[in-house]
Amino acid sequence: MWEIVLFLLPPFVICTLMVFIFGYLGIHVLEREIIFIDIALAQIAAVGSTLAFMIWGVEEHHLLAYLCAFALIILAAGFYTFVGKWIWQISQETVIGVSYAIAAAGALFLLALHAGGDVHAENMLTGSILWAQWSDILLFSIVCSVVGSLHFIFRKRFQSVTQTIHDGRERDKMTSLWDFIFYISMGVVITLMVRVAGILVIFSLLIIPATFAAMFFRDWNKRLIAAWIMGIVASIAGLAFSYGFDFSCGPSVVSFLVVILIAAAIAQKCKRVSS
Repeated sequence: MWEIVLFLLPPFVICTLMVFIFGYLGIHVLEREIIFIDIALAQIAAVGSTLAFMIWGVEEHHLLAYLCAFALIILAAGFYTFVGKWIWQISQETVIGVSYAIAAAGALFLLALHAGGDVHAENMLTGSILWAQWSDILLFSIVCSVVGSLHFIFRKRFQSVTQTIHDGRERDKMTSLWDFIFYISMGVVITLMVRVAGILVIFSLLIIPATFAAMFFRDWNKRLIAAWIMGIVASIAGLAFSYGFDFSCGPSVVSFLVVILIAAAIAQKCKRVSS
């Protein structure tokens, strides 16, 4: 029993870190109505690491891979900020969806040119949480602490920008700057975590707990607590299922997130019918 706990402790800590940071960011994402921003940024970061893999032959954990991924994230953050300020003919979500499709196609094209690209693509999608190391946890803890502290100190400013983003007023330079910082901060976390967690898990942990919380609460603090609790419960169940049945860890966690969300939706529907 103790050996199982020791084996599952690193992936559990990784999942907990992701639940805390993505649970908060997910509330912003839902309010902004940019649901696919995380999967787009994750895919763009994956393109960066793929370029490093193609050009220098380095793996995702290498410094060059991180630098390439982060460089593309900065470009994407600037692009999304520009689109949000200057282009009104199409929605932000449409632009994000198109950018994701382009990034996904580009990554698959690059991987098809390189031997072993199929394995790299699978890792990019599902990650390898079960084999997370304490060195990964240390790095993620530092990054999550920095990003979390930034958002806590300037929480009123970030919430104000998020809550007024669809009110139709012209955005000033400071609003655009905070928008850019928001995208960059999310991109930094995703860039570092996509190697271990994979695109699928990152997308699910950002959207599903925040959606679950929004079904029950309007207050930001209550939403945050509900999202954290739901994400941690699903992570524990997913890790236990993955270990017990020798199943892939990422899809297991995602599956339990979906099951809990569906159960909550059914409970909400039954409550409305009975009332």
